[in-house]
Amino acid sequence: MTTKLERICDTVIGRIESGALREGDRLPSEEQLAASLKASVGTVQKALQQLAHRGLIVREHGRGTFVSGGKLGPADVRYLRFRNDLGEDLPLYLHVLSVKSVRQRGPWAEFLATAGPFIRIERMISVGGEFDLFSEFFLPESEFAALRKLDAKALERISLRDLLSQQFSVPTLRADQFIRFESLRARACDRLGLARGATGFVMEMRGYTLRDCPLYYQRVSAGPFGAALAITR
Repeated sequence: MTTKLERICDTVIGRIESGALREGDRLPSEEQLAASLKASVGTVQKALQQLAHRGLIVREHGRGTFVSGGKLGPADVRYLRFRNDLGEDLPLYLHVLSVKSVRQRGPWAEFLATAGPFIRIERMISVGGEFDLFSEFFLPESEFAALRKLDAKALERISLRDLLSQQFSVPTLRADQFIRFESLRARACDRLGLARGATGFVMEMRGYTLRDCPLYYQRVSAGPFGAALAITR
């Protein structure tokens, strides 16, 4: 049996899932929530504290409580910072290669728990003009088919996480990151101009949204590089 505290949390999450509340929207006051949800102000305060701790909302003293939305997660590659020998950050230049529907299976299918098809967004990221990163971003097509209609240039002006939050009301609340060095996939080798089977850098990101549900799978690949890599949270 769910408690009043859990029901309040579920109600707020449900409103965000439905699009009734979007990024930046202000929630009703604690007193208004208590009256509409038939709960005490103290219980509402505890529920809001839990949601704030999970990063779903932001409470600003004197202003109110707001939906955090896409601001919760970093941009797609903003946390990958490459530095030259002088310790200066190298700029990142992003170019969208393709947005396609694919049925190819891989670790994304297992993580997203669907047989497909998937929306695959391929992008090339130039790191200060010194070397490239190849990014593959997978989403279930059943939920995000509208992405295929977007102009590639539009996808270069906004991070995919922000896009998912603003247009689909699905914020990225957590992203697990895994780094390793391995033989790159053939597609990554071809895009990066490397020999098939070349060993390189791979970062996998698995994004989660409301109720800790899997949202997207991203893989970033690169050949050998000499820049210093700083990973920020």
